Amino acid sequence: MIILLMLIGLLLATVLVVALGDRTGLPWPALLTILAAGGALIPFTPDFEIPAELILPVFLPPLLWALARRTSWAVIRSQLSTIISLSVLLVFTTIAVLAGVTWLLLPGIGVAAAIVLAAALAPPDPVAVDAVAEPAGIPKRITTTLQTEGLFNDAASIVTFHVALAALVAGTDLSWSEGALEFGWSVLAAVLLGLLVGRLAAFFTDHVDSVEARNALTWVLPFAVYLGAEQIGASGVIAIVIAAVELTSRASIGAEDRLSGHAFWGTVEMLFTGVAFGLIGLNVRQAIEEVGAELWHAVWLGAVLAVVAIAVRFVWLFFSYRVNRRRTRRGLHAPLRLPEVVLMTWSGMRGLVTLALVLSIPDSIFPFHHEITVIALVVLLLTMVIPGLSLPWLVRRLNLDQGPDAAGDQAREKLVHRARRAAATHLIEKAGLPEEQVDSIRDWISQELAADDEQVGNSRRLREQAHHVRIQALHAAQEELLQARREPGVNPAYVDEVLATVDRMLLAARR
Repeated sequence: MIILLMLIGLLLATVLVVALGDRTGLPWPALLTILAAGGALIPFTPDFEIPAELILPVFLPPLLWALARRTSWAVIRSQLSTIISLSVLLVFTTIAVLAGVTWLLLPGIGVAAAIVLAAALAPPDPVAVDAVAEPAGIPKRITTTLQTEGLFNDAASIVTFHVALAALVAGTDLSWSEGALEFGWSVLAAVLLGLLVGRLAAFFTDHVDSVEARNALTWVLPFAVYLGAEQIGASGVIAIVIAAVELTSRASIGAEDRLSGHAFWGTVEMLFTGVAFGLIGLNVRQAIEEVGAELWHAVWLGAVLAVVAIAVRFVWLFFSYRVNRRRTRRGLHAPLRLPEVVLMTWSGMRGLVTLALVLSIPDSIFPFHHEITVIALVVLLLTMVIPGLSLPWLVRRLNLDQGPDAAGDQAREKLVHRARRAAATHLIEKAGLPEEQVDSIRDWISQELAADDEQVGNSRRLREQAHHVRIQALHAAQEELLQARREPGVNPAYVDEVLATVDRMLLAARR
């Protein structure tokens, strides 16, 4: 009963803190973490603990799916160098440096144990970045790079964590060749599983008329894919991402599905994110009680490791910036300016994965086990809570809103123009209506696309005989936007914004 009450309390707190974040302009996940931590320190607050082995399987699948469904194969292909650089090489480099520092600062910890802790602390959390980016005003080009990095970097850290932990439990030396083979199999099997599940789910979606059933399938799939991948030794993270992108790319999803799915997954993402970040805050008291007299030593170690992780990320991003500046086609790549290097360094926020991995380390075989939770919480404080609260100020201070099309106005205008042109082409070539009716419908589509969201949907201005043609013209605009979503160099976030407007127009026209 206590667990149920605490979960309901966290859900209610999430709703209230989201409203507070909207009013103050501060990222609500950081506010909720602070609130939960403060509540946990109040005397007589009941202990609330979810088994560590359930944290990732319960929270990670839906949150990853919610993020992955917003990207596309075109973005993944265009950001392949980013995935290799930031999601794989940077993670391994960070693990190596953090393990070395840990081994130096904690004599006697051993190489395997140092790598276990470093692997847990290394990966930035895509959920934290996504939850903080929009209220902070980070330009979408940068957000896209951060999200793409976050969708894949957990795989490298989780595989390294399990390889090192297995060696630690067995009391044997690390086998780098075995680790490399395990990583290769984990990625390959996850990609194949994700592609298979995504195609089967797309086939199901195309042959089922119930919108509720199609949305329910997307709710069940993330958990099934994650657990299935873990059973065959594949990366559940990569399998979920591939399945979500494949389903979104292949399924013939209509306007009603997109709008209802967006609302459904927006709610799921908000509530699951709230409980996840509240869980981080609630672990503060238990960690302090366990560490006892070694508290300040653990705090110092956590602060050092957090600074080292930030420094490694800054150096890596600085060289990435130098490489990106030499590209002839920069597309969605980031960073392209020094202020972007600073922002992306500060956005390397650790979160749910770090906490879950640290809590899953067996106390009986890990040296300094009483300190690791405090170390992890200090790293989370310095890389997630403080950056989350300061990012809005940093974005303004670095003048990132003055960069090339930072707000995306030009990108959206190009997409609106393409939608208008596709609708107009349909009217001219296929409608067979008198010219004055064609002009009337074309003006209506242009006005509605340019209107605010609250004004979209008023479709009863035209005469009844133009109804069928109007819907067909909107379908043509939809197809053009869906084609744009599959093209390299086009940010799917902007496509989805314009597409949502066309979808609302289409549903209103049908009514």
